[in-house]
Amino acid sequence: MERLALNSRGALSNNAVTVVDIEGVLDINTVSDFETLLQDLFKKKQYKLVLNMKQLTYISSAGFGVLMSIIKDVRKNKGDIKIVNVSSDIYKVFDLLELPGLFHILKTEQDAVGEF
Repeated sequence: MERLALNSRGALSNNAVTVVDIEGVLDINTVSDFETLLQDLFKKKQYKLVLNMKQLTYISSAGFGVLMSIIKDVRKNKGDIKIVNVSSDIYKVFDLLELPGLFHILKTEQDAVGEF
């Protein structure tokens, strides 16, 4: 079974932004860990998120479903989700699902933090 490692940290250039490093596989077996981390951030009123997918090797429909289910609430709370360091294979799925219109996908963490 594949594993998922999650780490949340404050962005160096803007402490109002939280960066979530995602490593491994985000699928039906690991998505609850991802949801728990996000809910913990929301309880702390942290709605400005950068998802760093540099070490993400796979994301299933369950992972995309979580992203799509939370974006409205995030924006209602004056936040947003920026996505960075997406591999070309994962980006193809984002593109196929027309998610670049819903989420801003950038090359670097610095670019994403700068948009907040």
